[in-house]
Amino acid sequence: MRRTHVATRGPRRLLSARSGRLAVVLALLSLLVPVLAAPVASAAPPPTDERPIWVLPESGDMLAGFGRSDYDEQDGTPRQVPAPEEPGRQAIEFTVEGGGQRSEMRPRIPDQVEGDVQYYTYGAQLAPDFPTDARTWQLLFQWHHYGDSGSPPVAVEVRENRLMLAAEGENLTDLGPVRAGDRVDLTLRIAFSRDPDRGTVDVWRDGRPVLEDYRPPGGTLLDGGNYMKVGLYRDTDVDEEGRVYLDDLRIGPSLASVQRPGSASSSIENATDPGEQPASPADGASDVAPWIAAFLLLIVAGAAVAAVSRRRTRR
Repeated sequence: MRRTHVATRGPRRLLSARSGRLAVVLALLSLLVPVLAAPVASAAPPPTDERPIWVLPESGDMLAGFGRSDYDEQDGTPRQVPAPEEPGRQAIEFTVEGGGQRSEMRPRIPDQVEGDVQYYTYGAQLAPDFPTDARTWQLLFQWHHYGDSGSPPVAVEVRENRLMLAAEGENLTDLGPVRAGDRVDLTLRIAFSRDPDRGTVDVWRDGRPVLEDYRPPGGTLLDGGNYMKVGLYRDTDVDEEGRVYLDDLRIGPSLASVQRPGSASSSIENATDPGEQPASPADGASDVAPWIAAFLLLIVAGAAVAAVSRRRTRR
C-alpha cells in the first residue's frame, strides 16, 4: 500500500513543479509582449487652446480693449468708423498728418516674455492716398522692447511700395508688394526669445506663407519683454497724410485661435504651421525599448529551456 501511495504522489509533484515554472515563464512573457507589440511612438505635441486671448470686436465700443496714452496718440486720435471695404463692419481709423509721427494703441494683453509663442492675425485697409512709395519707414504694428531707445525687435512696415518685416529697424525682409488702397491681411507666429537661435518669426499673407522660420539677428526680444502696438508710426520726413483702417486683430496661443471664418486667415493650411509639426522622439528612447525587451525575452526563454533540460536529465 505504501508503494502505491508513493508512486501516486511522485508524478503529481513533478507535474506541479513543471506547472509552476511554466506559470512563471508565462507571467514574464505577458509583461514583455505588450512592450514589443507597442508601436514606436514619437513625442506628441502639447495640446493647444483654440480660443483667442484677445479679439477686436466687430461692433460695439472697439476702442475699449486698448490701452491708450497721450504719448501714443500725440499726432492723431484713433476713432471708430464704418469699415471702407467691409460692409456692415466697423473699423478703427488711424490718421497721421504730413510731418506727424504717431497714432497708436496697445491691445490689453500680457507682455510677451522669454519662451512665449504667440499667434496674431491683422487685417487692415490702406487709404486710397496712403503714401506707400515713401522711401522711409511707416510702421503698421510693432512689438516694442521695454527700453525707451532703439527700434523694436519685430515690426511690420510699408516703404517703397513693399511690405516689410523689420528687425531693429535695419534688418528688412520683403513680404511682397503693396499699393495705396490695398488690403493688408497677415498672420504671424512669433517665438519670443533673446537667443537668435530660438527667436523665430513665421508670416502668412493672404493665407499663403511668405516667411518661414526667420531668425532676427538680435532675437525677437531685446530685454525682459515686449508689448504690442498697432496704428501708424512713421518717419516725420513723410509729408503726406497717412490713414489706416484696422478691422481685424486676433491674438492667441494657436493658429486655430486666430483664424476668422471667411477671412484670408481661415485658408491657412495646418501643414504650414510650425506649431503643428510633430516632435522627434526624445533621446531615441522609443527606438531602444523594443530591443531591450527582445533581449530580456531571449533570456527568459533560454532559462525556461535550460530548466526543462535539467529536469529531464535528473529523470
